[in-house]
Amino acid sequence: MAIVLDGKATTEKVMEEITAEVEKLAAKDIIPGLALVLTGTDKYSARYVKLKKRRAEKIGMYAEFHHLEETTDEELVALVHKLNADPKIHGIMVQLPLTEGLDELKVVNAIDPAKDVDGLSPNTLGKVLMGEDCYLPAGVEAIMELFKRYDIDPNKKHWVVVGSSNFLTKPLAAYLMNLSSNVTQVDEGCPHIAKRVKMADVISTEIFKKNFITADMVKEGVIIVDNGNNYEGKKVFGDVDPGVYEKASAYTPVPGGTGPMLIAMLLRNTVKAASK
Repeated sequence: MAIVLDGKATTEKVMEEITAEVEKLAAKDIIPGLALVLTGTDKYSARYVKLKKRRAEKIGMYAEFHHLEETTDEELVALVHKLNADPKIHGIMVQLPLTEGLDELKVVNAIDPAKDVDGLSPNTLGKVLMGEDCYLPAGVEAIMELFKRYDIDPNKKHWVVVGSSNFLTKPLAAYLMNLSSNVTQVDEGCPHIAKRVKMADVISTEIFKKNFITADMVKEGVIIVDNGNNYEGKKVFGDVDPGVYEKASAYTPVPGGTGPMLIAMLLRNTVKAASK
């Protein structure tokens, strides 16, 4: 029977721990502050960022929501610099992707590394690659936290990371390079993807292709980390076909796997920044 890496249950435990840390800081007159920046008019992104704000405020944190429906690179970078200089803000999160036409690299590069609690900037990615201390991207931290809570050692395994995003896949591969593990990164267009995936002890996916990884592509005992979110109406499906679970030793369900962990990891990093 495969172990289900339950993100919902784990998130509840983590949030209890974060709340306790916020209370300890409040006793020292320190209120962790998080600035959330959103561009464009996508209603789903707006709803998600507002949820982050509500979660932060619910546990006693201070949160600002800056929604720029129309803006320029210069205005957005200026806002980030303003937040960098604001002493009541300990963490800055810019929701990606930015609205069309904006320069993502220019904006995330403007975030002060000490406040880059979502692990977005090139500076942070460089630190991840070099094995230096930094705030890991929430997705990477979520995976490692689930492994820790379920006593799964990420070391001495062959990881196959499927996808090429800047905010999860690449930093995850970089992080794993500093463990005693073998790492292979492939994308959906790789002609040898089935062969590469078959070799994996752990498969982590983020390609947004419903049920792309099938049971015939994996070996017995594989660990599945499914970061895909593929919506059909109100239902969401992962990148991994549920038939794979029969061969897995552990897996993250979709929904309810790494997804619920993301906000908790962001808030925890913000609390860490405030404590410094």
